[in-house]
Amino acid sequence: MAFRDLMLNNQELNRVATGGPVEPLLSTQLLKVLTATLISGSTRRYLYTVRTARVGNSPTYTPAEEGTDDMDALSVSELSNDVTAQYSYGIDPSNLPGTFDAIAIPTGTFVLAVPHNLADGTFIWLIINTQAVDGTCT
Repeated sequence: MAFRDLMLNNQELNRVATGGPVEPLLSTQLLKVLTATLISGSTRRYLYTVRTARVGNSPTYTPAEEGTDDMDALSVSELSNDVTAQYSYGIDPSNLPGTFDAIAIPTGTFVLAVPHNLADGTFIWLIINTQAVDGTCT
């Protein structure tokens, strides 16, 4: 065993002896949107229920749910909807034609998300997306 290996093993033993096991760091995750519920008192902001997913193998690369645990998520692009008179990324609702309006991420959509702690320390996923706008011109 090389000296470097002994040093790493010694450091690991010291860490475990003094601090216990280290929880694995969460990273970016593919999730599938199961539900979207309008947050009471908000302007086009939704609380999403999601599950982990994984992209399938070649040749189709078909994504599918991987997990069974339902988790909460918020959309990053919707977070500022209550802060200004505009939807995320500067969309002025008064300039939208016809029945166009900001909509929730559709159920069944696969999204990329990052882990985040709320102000009270609880965990939530933040979906990285651009707010969708849909409707018909009149």
